[in-house]
Amino acid sequence: MSLTPPLVELDTASFSYPESTRPAVDCASLSIRGGEYLAVVGENGSGKSSLLRLMDALLLPDSGTVRVSSMPSSSPEGLRAARSLVSLVFQSPPDQIVSSTVEEDVAFGPENLGLPREEIRRRVGAALATVGLEGMERRATLFLSAGQQQRLAIAAALAVDARCIAFDEATAMLDPEAAEAVLDLMDALVASGKAVVHATHDMAEAARAARVIVLRAGAVAFDGSPAELFEGGETRLDALGPSLRLPPCARLASGLGLRPLASEGPEALAERLAVALGPRVATASEAQASTRRKSPIGVAQRVNAEVPPPPAFELRAASHAYLKGALGETPSLMEVDLEAPRGKVMALVGRTGSGKSTALQLLDGLVAVTGGEARAFGESLGDPRTDLRAMRVRAPLAMQRPESALFERYAADDVAFGPRNLGLKGAALVERVSRAMSEAGLPYDLFRDRRTRALSGGEKRRLALAGVIAMEGEALLLDEPTSALDPETKLSVMELVLGKGRRGSSVVMATHSMEEAAMADLVAVFDRGRIAAVADPETLFYDLYDPAWGIRRPFAVRVAIRLAELGFELAGPSGKRPLRVEELARAASRAPASGRGGEA
Repeated sequence: MSLTPPLVELDTASFSYPESTRPAVDCASLSIRGGEYLAVVGENGSGKSSLLRLMDALLLPDSGTVRVSSMPSSSPEGLRAARSLVSLVFQSPPDQIVSSTVEEDVAFGPENLGLPREEIRRRVGAALATVGLEGMERRATLFLSAGQQQRLAIAAALAVDARCIAFDEATAMLDPEAAEAVLDLMDALVASGKAVVHATHDMAEAARAARVIVLRAGAVAFDGSPAELFEGGETRLDALGPSLRLPPCARLASGLGLRPLASEGPEALAERLAVALGPRVATASEAQASTRRKSPIGVAQRVNAEVPPPPAFELRAASHAYLKGALGETPSLMEVDLEAPRGKVMALVGRTGSGKSTALQLLDGLVAVTGGEARAFGESLGDPRTDLRAMRVRAPLAMQRPESALFERYAADDVAFGPRNLGLKGAALVERVSRAMSEAGLPYDLFRDRRTRALSGGEKRRLALAGVIAMEGEALLLDEPTSALDPETKLSVMELVLGKGRRGSSVVMATHSMEEAAMADLVAVFDRGRIAAVADPETLFYDLYDPAWGIRRPFAVRVAIRLAELGFELAGPSGKRPLRVEELARAASRAPASGRGGEA
């Protein structure tokens, strides 16, 4: 039985950017057929985005060949085929949003295909409904949240109805609920016969694909199934790329001596683990668990009887609306009360568009409240006597997609911009810049003279973060600081953030990763512009959690809860319930068991 010809084919294709010293894609060979589901993984700078751009002829190879529908992309026929058959969802959605309203932006592609007006209207409506933006047709694209912009970019790609859709980190800015919807959409596209190529840093997402490509320094280092990729555990992944990590399910299974399965859910893993643990032995831990339940820690309730120091940041009945008083007025926050304590790390979580980014901008004085008050270090940010510039030095903000603010030609110069404006120069300036770049995972000696435009998307994100770190303020305001970063870099950034908190800095961080939120001291849940809950992570995810918030419990918590239902309530030595995979693995390994580890 003969296979259908490849829809997209790369034959030893290479590409280098003009300002780069090494190829972004290096002799890559692979083929993609209709109905195929392919994940592309690799560390930041490994060539994932460039590979996708070669597929839809946004880039043309320097050597080798890229064919679309059997035609070289460098030929006029191949170029037309690439633009009509392959649709790309960019890593940075604003780069492909071209219209002022949601409806017009989705219609742009079909209009350029010369489709009839009725067909354009049908496609726009269907695409917006698919990504959950129905009812927002007239919304100004300028005032969409990052997650809403991500969904808009996906809708625009769907409306073209291409045979192959390439997603470049399409879930990076989405909340867990919305990300799952996009992944379900990818499954549906494949079932309908379309090819899907998904570049991602999330190995759990990659495990959903039928085939995984691992890129290392622009070259294809692995091409096979997720099961084959994860079969060798962390040792195999380390050999393919030091930044790759097993998905949580496989990491936990491997740590407990169980056979890792590529895309196992937490409940199924818990049931396998319960079998391995043996007969029910949890009576002692149940008695212990009853004494460790905590009272909810809300805005007005604290369990610590000590008088806390004044908060670093406050929102008091704070409201904000974009285009206040205009026809397109869009409420973002409504009478929010929030306190971020000094010397602690607070995570802000919630659906895309729930108000997290607006809250951070209010705390930095970048936008003003339209009701209530925002305060930083005890000073009202709405008071004309408050020096907002000084406040932003004390608490610099790294906004979503901070790499869009990079403007210097060389990496070190961009990091030096803030400290230089504070009066630093000479050896002191070099030392400050070097320290910040190293903390952000960009060694000064290797990256100081790199051109910013030649950096990968993840490297630009780290460089922008280094610029904020170099200010050495009393606090940090971070909006999705780890999105679009490879797993190893995410860990290093989180270690940096947590280290700032341990050393007395106040950190407020918006994140869509519940695993990252679980590392914070406090978690604030935003829901439709209001605060739904504020608590420590253990209390929030075990006792207060409400699925209506649109977020998910961390993977380890979901496993632990199912284990408790099966009679095994695990806890650490202090009685704390596990929040992270590593904590759960340690708790399970200490549990009395008969037969644990005997499963193949």
